[in-house]
Amino acid sequence: MTIYRAIEEGSFPAIRTRGRISILAKAIDAMEEVAISEMRAVDSSEFTLSARSGADAGGR
Repeated sequence: MTIYRAIEEGSFPAIRTRGRISILAKAIDAMEEVAISEMRAVDSSEFTLSARSGADAGGR
């Protein structure tokens, strides 16, 4: 549900076609890269625009 909420808020990249939601492969690749490089499970909420803007301000 976190991803669906973020998509609805416009803070996670996705494409909507006739009611069907497709998540961009680049978004999944970015999440996978962090999971592998940091050897941990990632939370999708870390990849929303609001989380990223917090990281830019020194958070995360």
